[in-house]
Amino acid sequence: MKEEIQKLVFESVKNLRSTNNIVDLPTEIEIEIPKRREFGDFSTNIALILAKKLGKKPREVAELVINNLPEDGRTIFKRVEIAGAGFINFFIKEETVINKLVEVEKLGEKFGESYLGRGEKIIVEFVSANPTGYLHMGHARNATVGDTISNILTAAGFDVTREFYINDAGRQMELLGLSVYRRYEELFGINKEMPEDGYYGEYIKEIAEKIKEKKGNALLETESSHEESIDFCKKYAKNKLLEEIRKDLIDLGVSFDSWYSEQDELYKPLKELKDDCKLSAIKNTLKELSALEDKDGALWFKASCFGDSQDWVIVKRDGSSTYFLADIAYHYDKIKRGFKRLINVWGADHHSHVVRLKAALRALGFDESCLQVVLIQFVRLVREGQEISMSKRAGSYVTMREVIKEVGRDVMRFFLLMRSSDAHLDFDLDLAKKESSENPVYYIQYAHARIGSVFEKAAERELSPSKEFLNLLTLPEEIETIKKLLSFPEMVRESALSLAPHKLAFNMQEIASDFHIYYNRNRIISDDPKLSSARLYFISCIKTVIKNGLRLLGVSAPERM
Repeated sequence: MKEEIQKLVFESVKNLRSTNNIVDLPTEIEIEIPKRREFGDFSTNIALILAKKLGKKPREVAELVINNLPEDGRTIFKRVEIAGAGFINFFIKEETVINKLVEVEKLGEKFGESYLGRGEKIIVEFVSANPTGYLHMGHARNATVGDTISNILTAAGFDVTREFYINDAGRQMELLGLSVYRRYEELFGINKEMPEDGYYGEYIKEIAEKIKEKKGNALLETESSHEESIDFCKKYAKNKLLEEIRKDLIDLGVSFDSWYSEQDELYKPLKELKDDCKLSAIKNTLKELSALEDKDGALWFKASCFGDSQDWVIVKRDGSSTYFLADIAYHYDKIKRGFKRLINVWGADHHSHVVRLKAALRALGFDESCLQVVLIQFVRLVREGQEISMSKRAGSYVTMREVIKEVGRDVMRFFLLMRSSDAHLDFDLDLAKKESSENPVYYIQYAHARIGSVFEKAAERELSPSKEFLNLLTLPEEIETIKKLLSFPEMVRESALSLAPHKLAFNMQEIASDFHIYYNRNRIISDDPKLSSARLYFISCIKTVIKNGLRLLGVSAPERM
């Protein structure tokens, strides 16, 4: 309905444009849903925006906007009021609201989808964990948010590619290889000091044992050099851990269209670049654009010339590249692959990196607005009011798989989506395992299953939903809930534009709550077959919206509980 009102107000503004000979009137009409019911169902501030252009007071302009609304469109309004400095508040007729309920049934599982994105190519990069250990709860939140954002963008009509960037080059991988090799040597009675900042979890020992099983009782160095042995351990460990990461993500309901290896894609020589790699190619491009400077024996990106507060090293004194150079090359490659928007889901500790990366895109001649970064704050696991922080298997953290095993995929995902990504999140394990209305996931899923059980009882009495008697839905709670159902497509679009899936999670809680309250107060199946059919139709639409919303959140909608 919001779009319908936008069109009506736009037609009014067009009339004002022609009658006042003004060229630059706005083409975007902002329609809001007021937080307080007394301000109507929808509101617009268009009169305040037009006032200066028309040389009139906002309330006078508001009167003009109302008077110029198309006659055939006015029929949906019970009344239109001017409030405050010049806000226009629209009150929709109850019969209009009720009659629009048929849109839910008509579209079914497609209700909520739109053509907002018009097929625009978007790449969403998320998780992108170093393949040096198991995924932890920070990764779980990142994965859930990234996957849900992708679901919502797809529903809004964007062409979405989900990509996992494998950080398999650099010092952390060398440390992984050496850590595994040290544990491997221990299996042969050779005890050497583990590397500083190495990896100490039980999984490192398990990987070492797997290598011994694979290679037999002879030490690797009897067949190859010391360096080759460490390199073998690094590659073997990387592949093993990537395999575990994929399994964990599948258990969370997350899949990717592309797995992009830093080592293979950015460091590998390419024939079309005359045996150069993408990393050195981007460095040469930045040089040609005079965006680099040799200073103190290192190569610096002059980020301060492109909007950042300081410059950054991209090649160190020893000739090795920084991860920043790899990031520039990676994002340049995304654009060259045809993506119009680049969405990254990163940990909050990457905050400062956003500015420098946007500076690099500006230096390369791109509009920095093509990059959007969603920053994910930390997750704190809580049991009996106390934070949990240790895991024997991982060595220093609770793994994602441990929590999924304890609470299940649905609860895991929903709990990680309940708060805005930029807010810290306490994951209450005790609440997560409760099968009661206190647990928001159970509460929503139970609403869906409860409606299913009502339909089973209705079938026994040979009753079925019917839109023929929708005029019998006259209760205020019925009208208010229908309004929420009809606003679901707008909620999906809003979540897509703001990259904020928590809004959808909150919306599902509201709709489920409305249903449970309605169910407890009213008889859906009564002695009046017409009213029963109307209410069955009403709750069938609630069921459809809950199912569609949960699907976007990656949460199941069980028929029985």
